[in-house]
Amino acid sequence: MKKRSSIKLCLRFKSEIDGWNEVEDKLIRCNKDGIVSTEHRGIGYSVASTAPDNKNSAIFTGGLGTFQRDSLDITETGGMLVTRFQSSCGEVELCGSNVHILGDAIVAVYGNINSGWEDRVPIQGTEKHIIDTIFSLEGSFSLVYICFKTNFIYISKDEIGFKSLLIAAGKGEITVTDVATKVDMEWYEIPPDYMVTLGNRVNLIVRPENKLYALRNQKCMSYNDVAEDDVKMVIEQVSHSIGKAVKLLCDRRTQRDRVTVLFSGGLDSAILAAMVAQHVKDVEFIELINVAFKPKVAPDRITALCTYEDLTEIYPDVNFKLVLVDVNTEDYKHLEQYLFSTIIPNNTHMDLNIAAALHYAVSLRGALLDPHLLLTPEWEQVKQNIALLKSINIRVTVSMKDDGEDYQDKVETRCEGGDGDLIREDDKIVTEAQQINVDGSYNMENRKKHEIGTKNNKHDYEECESVEGFHRLLATSLREPEIADGAEEYISQSREVLIGSGADELFGGYGRHVVSHGTGGISTEVDKDIRRLWKRNLGRDDRIVNAQGITALYPYLHDEVINTLAGLKINASTAVDALHCPEWFKKLGVYKNIHYDTLRNCEFIDNGRGRHVTVPVNKWILREIALKMGLKRCVHFKKRAIQFGTRSAKTFNQLRGMSNRVASDKGAAVITRIGL
Repeated sequence: MKKRSSIKLCLRFKSEIDGWNEVEDKLIRCNKDGIVSTEHRGIGYSVASTAPDNKNSAIFTGGLGTFQRDSLDITETGGMLVTRFQSSCGEVELCGSNVHILGDAIVAVYGNINSGWEDRVPIQGTEKHIIDTIFSLEGSFSLVYICFKTNFIYISKDEIGFKSLLIAAGKGEITVTDVATKVDMEWYEIPPDYMVTLGNRVNLIVRPENKLYALRNQKCMSYNDVAEDDVKMVIEQVSHSIGKAVKLLCDRRTQRDRVTVLFSGGLDSAILAAMVAQHVKDVEFIELINVAFKPKVAPDRITALCTYEDLTEIYPDVNFKLVLVDVNTEDYKHLEQYLFSTIIPNNTHMDLNIAAALHYAVSLRGALLDPHLLLTPEWEQVKQNIALLKSINIRVTVSMKDDGEDYQDKVETRCEGGDGDLIREDDKIVTEAQQINVDGSYNMENRKKHEIGTKNNKHDYEECESVEGFHRLLATSLREPEIADGAEEYISQSREVLIGSGADELFGGYGRHVVSHGTGGISTEVDKDIRRLWKRNLGRDDRIVNAQGITALYPYLHDEVINTLAGLKINASTAVDALHCPEWFKKLGVYKNIHYDTLRNCEFIDNGRGRHVTVPVNKWILREIALKMGLKRCVHFKKRAIQFGTRSAKTFNQLRGMSNRVASDKGAAVITRIGL
C-alpha cells in the first residue's frame, strides 16, 4: 500500500481551557448541515492575547500558558516527524508526514500549499498579520502553525476545504487530526470558513470573503437578455478554464508516464478524460478507473464502456486503459467497520455507500479491458438496448391554475411508463394530448401498467439477454492473463487521481437545482450545496482516498474554473427550459441533440384546468462542451450518484435487508457507533 500523509496535534492541559464550549456549539451547528454562519465575516478578530516580552512574562491562568521553546524535543519515526514541548500550563505534541521547524515556528502541512509559502514563514508581525497571512495561503491543505512568539497555535485549511481536519476534546485534552483516532470521541470537521486558535483560550476566527463567496454572490444577466455571442464566449471560457485546470493539476503528478481518472463514463468524468487527452501531452497512457459492485447490472459499467469507445474513436493516437474494478460482496462485508471508522464524523448510510465505492476505486486494482471486446456482436447488441441510459436527468414541472391561484407539482420523469408522445414541429415541441384525471397527483398505478420502452426493445438491462451474453464474454476475457499485460491483476502505480467532484454543485446538476430557481442569479439550493461541499463531500472523500496513499485532484474546483465562473455574465448553474428556451439556445448542439424520444414515456399531469409543462436541461454548458469535443453519448446519460451508478448502495441494502427509501434517508439513516 502507498504511504499515506497525516497530521496530528495533541494538547494536554493542567486546567480547563476557556472557550471550548462556545466553539463546540458552533462546530455542532455547522457540522449538522454543513452551513457555516458567516455573519461576522470580516468584522474583526477575537484573539485575546498579546505576545509576551520574554519567557518570564506572566503565566495565563487557563489554556496553554507560555510556550517553553527550550523544552522542544524532535524525533522521527516511520517517516513521521514528532515534535514535543512543554508550556507553563500543559504539553503540546505535533507530528505528521510534513512538519517543518522554521525559526520561532513549527508548521505541519497536510496536503500541498502553492509554491513560495516557505518564504513567508515564520510569519513576522502582529497576530492579525499572522492570521491574515495564513488565510491568504492557496492550495489544497490543512495546516497547524505553532508560534512561540505569540504563544498561540493556529489551525486552518484552504478556503475550499479540500483536505480533512478534525477536532475533538476530552477531559484536559484537545486533539486535531486528519482522521479520527478514537471512535468513541465526538469529532467535528473544521470548516474552511473558520480558523481555530488555541492559546489562553479557544477561538474561532471567521475567514474573510473568498472565491466561493464571490461566485455565490455574482450578479448575472437573465438568460432572456443574453446575446448569442455572449453564450459562445461563456462556453469557450469555461472549456478553456477546465482544460487549464486539468493541465495544471496533471503537471503535479508523481508518475509522469500516466494520468489516472476515476471514470464512470458520465458527463463529468468523460470531459476530464477528454481534456487530459487534449491538454496533457507528456503521457504514455491514460488510466480510466471504473468500479462496479454488481458488474453485470451496474449502470456505471455500461456507461464507462460506451464513453471509452467514444474516447478511443475521438483520440485514436491516445492510449486509454480502462481498468475494471469488480467488488466482491464478501470482501465488502469485512471492510464496512474500517470504512465507518474512516469517514467519521460523517455517519449516514449514504456516506458509507459513497465511501465504499470510492475506496475500491482508489485501490487502483482491477483488470484491463481488451479493446477488441467492443468490436464483438455482443457489444453491438448491448448498445441497441440501453436507451434507458439516454436521459438528460429531465425534471418535468407542471404548473396548473385553480381559481386564480397558481401552484406547481414537480414530477421527476425517469422514462418508466406512459404513452404520451412528443414531436418537433418547426422548432416547437408539442404534446399529443393525454388526459390523466389525477387531480394533481402522479398516477403511479397507471405508470406501472405500461411496458418500459418501445416494442421489442427491452431496457431493463438486469434481465436483458444481450447484456447477459456480453457480460459472460467480458468476464471470460478478463480471466485471461494476457489481457492484463501478463498479470492476473492490473495495479496502477499512480499517486494522484482526477475526480469530477464539484461539477454538479457549480453547474446545477441536481434535480433540486432545477426546480428551485429561475433564470436569474444563483439559486438557494445551489448556494447551499456550494457552501456545504467541505462537509458533504471533500472531507469524507479525502479521508477515504488518503488512507490508501492517494491524492485526489479536483479540476472542477480549481481556481481557474471558479474564478472563470464568478466572472461570467450568466449563471452557469441555471437550467434552460427546452420547451420554452431563448433563441440562442436553439442554435446549440445540446438543443439539437436532445433525444426527444426519451420524453415519450413521461406522464404529464392534466386535470382539465390548464397546464404549463417545462423540461429543464441542466448542466447545459458542460453538455455543450462535451458535444464540441465529440462526446455524443455521455451527453444523454442519466445522472447517477456514485453509490447508485456503482451499485454500492444496493449491495449495502441487500446485506442489511433495507429498502432504498430507508437507506437514502439522510436524516434518519445514521449509523451508530455500536455497529452497522
